Amino acid sequence: MGLARYVELLPIQRSFSGRTLFSEPQASDETLIAEVGTDRIDELFCHRNQTDQLMVLRGSIDLVVLQQKRLHRITLREDEPSLVRIPPGVPHGAINRGRTPALVVNAVLRHGPNDPRDYRPRRVPPALLDQWRSLAA
Repeated sequence: MGLARYVELLPIQRSFSGRTLFSEPQASDETLIAEVGTDRIDELFCHRNQTDQLMVLRGSIDLVVLQQKRLHRITLREDEPSLVRIPPGVPHGAINRGRTPALVVNAVLRHGPNDPRDYRPRRVPPALLDQWRSLAA
């Protein structure tokens, strides 16, 4: 079975145990925590051998993905828990319009060796800058 080539938005199942709220476990090979600042930076990431599975724990972000030569916005918020699954080869970035940094967890699925270029941001292509900026406005 091949990897999906499209971004998926999935609801997160949650349950309480006493006063503690738990989300359903996500399969992963490693888990990363990222803080998305409020700086406006026109950058995209593209991973070669990993699927990102992102969920906002605090705050909100607009996840921007490049598919079919267009930028698409997916809003992720702490009060509407959902998981976004981004397969390898899909350029993506985040915009935080809030006043405080957002906290995001990434349950990474590995499909091959780690590539050091995966975490080097790339500038948004000039042909897409106007579209990016309109999404960020």
